[in-house]
Amino acid sequence: MVSAQFLAELGDGVSLVALPLYVWARTGSEAWTSLTFAAELGLGVVFSVVGGALADAFDRQRVLLVSYVIRGLLLLGAFAADPLLLAVGLGVSARALAMVDNPSFDALIPGQAEGDLQQVVALRRLVQAVSITIGPGVGGLAVFLIGARSALLLNAIMFALSFGLLVSLRNLDADYGERRRQREGLSVGESFSELISGMAVAARTPGVRRFLYYTVVVMATVGALMASAVVFYERDLAAADYWYGLAIGGYGIGNATGLALAGSRSFTWSLPRIIVTATPFYAVACAIGGLTDRPAVLAVSWFLWGVMLGPEYVTSETFFLSRIAESQRGRAFAGLGVANSLGMAAGSLIVAPLLVAFSARQVILGVGVVVLSAATIWVRPALQGDRWPGTAPISLS
Repeated sequence: MVSAQFLAELGDGVSLVALPLYVWARTGSEAWTSLTFAAELGLGVVFSVVGGALADAFDRQRVLLVSYVIRGLLLLGAFAADPLLLAVGLGVSARALAMVDNPSFDALIPGQAEGDLQQVVALRRLVQAVSITIGPGVGGLAVFLIGARSALLLNAIMFALSFGLLVSLRNLDADYGERRRQREGLSVGESFSELISGMAVAARTPGVRRFLYYTVVVMATVGALMASAVVFYERDLAAADYWYGLAIGGYGIGNATGLALAGSRSFTWSLPRIIVTATPFYAVACAIGGLTDRPAVLAVSWFLWGVMLGPEYVTSETFFLSRIAESQRGRAFAGLGVANSLGMAAGSLIVAPLLVAFSARQVILGVGVVVLSAATIWVRPALQGDRWPGTAPISLS
């Protein structure tokens, strides 16, 4: 199951590099490149809502299978289409559809955990980090060797392989029958109300609500950083296409390192302590990357960012899962996905005029300041330690 999703996310890493570089090659426009990110993330918000509802209403394994088929076909269309807007529209839709299958996959994971949920979550995120590492690197190399357009075809092939792996498994969603019985007789209005209430669970939960606010701000900086990096590498450094993929790969390697640390049974830091400790490193990473004239240094700075983000991922997710009922996890994960997508979309939109008014280097430096400011809301909870409700290590046995 994890291998199937690994290949799908590996394909996402390829298109993460190929699609914006394809737009840049065809237009040479900062605005169009930034809007490509924003369109993908904005559409992802819509798909998150749909994905959360599907994850709780239907067999989650089947949701994944249908999503893989549709995404593969969209990428084939993007490869074959000649008009730029059509090709980008199909590619953006394929990427955004990750928000449909992610809630189903993430909601399936706890059901496979027979003991320590923190270790299972760490393993899932570690595999995801590996795909983030390899995918963009493969994507950057593919763009360099066969062109951005052909790299989209490579992505479609990966989804076909994912489908082949997942279809061979049986009865992964053991709780589907119970969820179906609970939903029998619901009207359309009641189903919609359940969808909204399920997504609102995270916003109503103390501590989780604070994390959602922080996540939106941080994801906005990530969206701004990714769009800025394309321009920075292509225009300011005149670096080869594969360097952008390698930079994202550097983040993935760092993230895998941080996740391995967080998966240790001896790791018991609270979420506020992790965030307050990590955000200065984010700011330093932006400063290192923004001030350099060497492509490799930016990749190293993203590695540093990834290392510090790993423990944050695991701790926040175990905290999240411990407070969400199984029947609502798909919609709750969708709500978290909406927060992530809205933040990244906002950052991608805001950065377009900033890249016109300022250099990409200045924007990258500014991102570090914003991240550091966002962490100030966690200083008091970090000082309170275990006295802050919900932040002490949680027993999940």
